[in-house]
Amino acid sequence: MQVIKINEIKEFLAEKFLKKVPLDTDKFVFNTFYFKPRQFLPFHKHPVTDELFYIIEGAGEFTVGNENIIVGQTSSVYGPADVFHSVVNSGDKDMIIISVQAPKPVEIIYKENATVICPVCKQEFILKDGLKDGDKVVCPRCQAKLKITKSKDGKWEAKQ
Repeated sequence: MQVIKINEIKEFLAEKFLKKVPLDTDKFVFNTFYFKPRQFLPFHKHPVTDELFYIIEGAGEFTVGNENIIVGQTSSVYGPADVFHSVVNSGDKDMIIISVQAPKPVEIIYKENATVICPVCKQEFILKDGLKDGDKVVCPRCQAKLKITKSKDGKWEAKQ
């Protein structure tokens, strides 16, 4: 038997979220994620692996495909195989999430050009799928209303 005590492995980094893998079997992977406010897990997908997230502490904004939801403690979010998903700690407190991934092997594909820097709060945030040049978005951290445009090199830019 293996017991995992989340509070005993709890750790946060100031510069980015921290992921720990306290259990990795031949059938599934058990992960723990530790987010300070405004830290995020970038848009990514697992081609053949489902992922179930469970929020232990804090609150965050999940994006799965084109769907968006803010969830808090004791909530679960399902990320099906081959669908881009991400999470940002949109609250003011630390956030702890556990996730279980199966079946193995777990391959990760990150989405390119999926974030932008807010010109107001200077924080990077995740853009939703299907954006078009000129669309309007709201920064999840400072609530600034922004217009999204493509630069000459094809990257997204945000302007107030």
